[in-house]
Amino acid sequence: MFLAHSELRPGQAEMIEESYEALCEQGSHLASAPTGIGKTAAALSAALEAAQLSGEKKTVMFLTSRKSQHRIVVETVREINRRASETQRKIRLVDLVGQQSMCIHEVRQEFPTLFSRLCGEMRASRSCKFYLPEVKGLRLKVLQDPLHIDELVEISRTYVEDGVPTPTCPWKAARESAFGADVVVCDYNHLFNDRVREASLESMGIDLSEVIIVVDEAHNLPGRITSGMRRILTVDMVLSARLELEEHLEKTEQAAMMGSADAWATQIADLRKARAALERMRVDLLSFYRVQSQALVQSGDDESRIENEELVGLLKGSLSGDISGKGFTLLQMASILSQVEVEVDTDLDDEKETASERLGDLMSLMHKFGELPAIAFVFSHTEGDAPRVTTHLLDPGIVSGPVFEQSSGSLLMSGTLTPPVMYSSLLSLPDERKLTMKEYPSPFLSDKRPIAIATGVTSLQRSRGPENTEAIRAHIHALLEQTPGHVAVFAPSYALLRDIVEDEIWHGRRVYIEEPGWSKSRIDSLLRDMEMARSAGEKILLGGVFSGKFSEGIDFERNILDAVVGIGIPLAPPTLEVKAKQAYYADRFGRSVAYRWAYNQPAVNSILQAMGRPIRKMGDRAFILLLESRLLEYPFKNMF
Repeated sequence: MFLAHSELRPGQAEMIEESYEALCEQGSHLASAPTGIGKTAAALSAALEAAQLSGEKKTVMFLTSRKSQHRIVVETVREINRRASETQRKIRLVDLVGQQSMCIHEVRQEFPTLFSRLCGEMRASRSCKFYLPEVKGLRLKVLQDPLHIDELVEISRTYVEDGVPTPTCPWKAARESAFGADVVVCDYNHLFNDRVREASLESMGIDLSEVIIVVDEAHNLPGRITSGMRRILTVDMVLSARLELEEHLEKTEQAAMMGSADAWATQIADLRKARAALERMRVDLLSFYRVQSQALVQSGDDESRIENEELVGLLKGSLSGDISGKGFTLLQMASILSQVEVEVDTDLDDEKETASERLGDLMSLMHKFGELPAIAFVFSHTEGDAPRVTTHLLDPGIVSGPVFEQSSGSLLMSGTLTPPVMYSSLLSLPDERKLTMKEYPSPFLSDKRPIAIATGVTSLQRSRGPENTEAIRAHIHALLEQTPGHVAVFAPSYALLRDIVEDEIWHGRRVYIEEPGWSKSRIDSLLRDMEMARSAGEKILLGGVFSGKFSEGIDFERNILDAVVGIGIPLAPPTLEVKAKQAYYADRFGRSVAYRWAYNQPAVNSILQAMGRPIRKMGDRAFILLLESRLLEYPFKNMF
């Protein structure tokens, strides 16, 4: 057995056994396993055992979006190796993140679009001195002992081959080492983004049929897939793409003049036709948006649903060509736009992609899913913003289902994978194979995480007001008076959070309020401040939002939080996207679960995630205060 600990925790043995049984039949197991059960160790034990039993080459791909979890996986594999017998081969692991995050070239300091362009050009022209070396010794070193990303980067930067300093691209070393690894730790995108998956697996020499998938924090996977498929279409974006294509065309024409014009003739002709097609699209879209905007003014609404056939038909019509009828398909135009190379404006560092890349991605999406009911198009035109259509993927399963189907089995786990059947359905796990799911009990005693729910307070819009706000503040004050250390307060929105927390004296505590877009360095700095404040005997009140970075993306280690306050229920506003999702769920999964899965359950799971922030290990303890009377009523009481 591949065990990281001498004694198994309560529920851990059951999770190992049930996961192992499913994986042995190339099936799937969903584990709603709370913090403290040791689910990382259990998942690795089951997956590695199933891989070994198969007698074939298998790679365990451990998918996680958090760098802290990368470190936990590496440490767990190290512990498994330390406990292995002398005759047992050590587990080989490769830790992998994004290319820019692992880069040791000075271009890593550029913003993403420019970095990708420069890196690609340097690799193609073989001008990156770090990418050129073929150092087999470094790959052997990567596989010799599990390395954290930071350790791999440092070893690659200072690597010496045959006595000669040979700094080497860590990203290249990791990708080329992956074929020989038993475990590859990486982000969701490596499997659930089509473009990234095809490039990554091919470069690693790994076939999807050989992969055992382990998804950490799997409750986030549906959202990651749907947000990754969200695209915005504006008239300005089409115009910018056309201008970029013109710049690319000019460079191509100049290259043709200096070489063989005949060799460039077809490419230049296609670029000219594409330029004309984009101009037709801009004009058609401008007229279409004008009509939609007028309809919004007349109805008084903020947004409207566009029929799929109407929008896809408009774009196809724009691309179909002039009177000769010789035009492009959506996929052909996407291909042309993907090859457009332009000088990137470094002042626009908020854009991660060029307009051509964004429009090309949209064309690919339209080609693949545009006419399916699983995607919705929503038009909006608010004051200060240009009119736009936003794409909303309603069914993440059309992306994840084929991946799970082709894999060699999967294990999905999270502390809030509740109810597991919802995630099994949303992600379209193959039910023709073995499919099991279980919610494991918490190993924490009730005195380690007592929970109180207050009556008489709510975040319900119609019940808000000065009296409700003061009642919420009174509960928080009462908690702070009795709490010796730091406290986190989470609310459904930044507006409500500021309304309650700002302009109030909180028993001499320093107050930090999360803001949208906080960088990782800002968050790390705040966590250090909390550690230093505790050492100095100071107290901090930290304000955040449900489903934000502090309520889900951060582990408050070393029991740095003494209590958590949750205000209200973070129900999604009834936007057209959410309404479309509910209608789609009703057709796909049945009316009985549609409202719960679209509205209520995601909100409850966000609360559960926030409740779990302060308790990360068996010895931790914290008090949980939920300020929402509706949690004691149907249907929320049943969900808890």
